[in-house]
Amino acid sequence: METKFDEEPSLDFDNREFSALAVLFPDELHYLRSIASVMELAADVPVITEGQQARELYLVKSGMLMVSKRHGDEIFEVGSITPGDIFGEASILYDAPAGAEVRTTEPTVLYTIPANEIREILKTNERFQRSLSQLAERRSAASALAVNPVFTTLPQAVREIALYNGRFLSINEGETLIREGDTDTRFMYLVLGGEAEASMRHPKDPNKKIVFARVSSGDEVGEISVITGKAHVATVTALTPLRLMMINNDSVEAWRKRHSDFGYSLYACVQRKLQHSLEAIRNIVGEDMAKAITTDTLPPLASKHHPEKDAD
Repeated sequence: METKFDEEPSLDFDNREFSALAVLFPDELHYLRSIASVMELAADVPVITEGQQARELYLVKSGMLMVSKRHGDEIFEVGSITPGDIFGEASILYDAPAGAEVRTTEPTVLYTIPANEIREILKTNERFQRSLSQLAERRSAASALAVNPVFTTLPQAVREIALYNGRFLSINEGETLIREGDTDTRFMYLVLGGEAEASMRHPKDPNKKIVFARVSSGDEVGEISVITGKAHVATVTALTPLRLMMINNDSVEAWRKRHSDFGYSLYACVQRKLQHSLEAIRNIVGEDMAKAITTDTLPPLASKHHPEKDAD
């Protein structure tokens, strides 16, 4: 629902009003002004729906919007968007459906610029491409941290540190992120976009695999080795182009020691995943072998792999 305001908003926006536009050349900024349109919206109006293919870049002139994301059966509020912010950049960059809903919380004025026009500028302005990519990555990571049931137990300040120190990774469809038996356990990952599958080699037929999980935006990957201290127990393969945030496991260990709720939540997450894996393979390899490679690898809660319990 659109609403009319007493005065027609000016299209004379600049890079002081919108810092994300600071890397544009004067002629590019002038061109965007010439093609931009104005949206005047009442409160509680969805601008972007999760799963929708956004076709415009939005610049917030006034008002406020709330970003919410579905994860499992729950919907989480993951952030707000205020004057001077832009949004819709991820769909433009990755040509992918929106990963969250954006809805007005009060009367709001937006400038809108067609996605195709933004893509044309991105082709020739590498600084603009890099600026929008960094914004999209940080927003995706903030959303993933906000909806992930393990990381939501951390204080907001710690999540912000994780976001600041996180590294980002993209892999193509069909590529392997983690391979079963890998001993490189320096990182765990948060999925920011795309889907992947977790599988194990079939013990009786090397040409087959046992798929026991799918992961998507907001899910964690690689955390089992943090708790067990052992090599990775599954291969994780991208089913679509996959964007991830890498989190150093030294940081994860430090958070486990300092924040008991996080430590318990991470342990319980691993316990559930190993139990799920056991149920997926027990009829194929037998109960004893299934336990040996899944639930039996889980150390007791009070152990060197879960030091915060001993510290209580």
